[in-house]
Amino acid sequence: MTNNSPNTDQPKEELTPEAEAVINRARRSFGVSIMIMLVGFIAVAGALVYRVMQNSSADQYQAQSIALPQGAEVRNAVAQSGTITLTLDVEGETVVRIVDAKTGNVIRDIRFTPEIAE
Repeated sequence: MTNNSPNTDQPKEELTPEAEAVINRARRSFGVSIMIMLVGFIAVAGALVYRVMQNSSADQYQAQSIALPQGAEVRNAVAQSGTITLTLDVEGETVVRIVDAKTGNVIRDIRFTPEIAE
């Protein structure tokens, strides 16, 4: 039968300095790539935890309807930070209406009127 175990009687060959430098460079490269991969895994796990722990926007925007002035045209609408901001055109006048996104109640109307030149 043949003996497949490594021969421990023979002394190990010493590596040349160039070979040792290549092996050390490969080890460093492997270590750096493992660290980058671990940072990536941590970032993905952190993003998942953040998304799970974040309040859903369904709780923030529950308004079913918003009252508009008669004949108003909506030019723009932006939902942000629990409010809905509407830019309206009411009979040639521009009005910004800020509405509570949870209740649909008007928080404030801001009217833009032309400035009279003196």
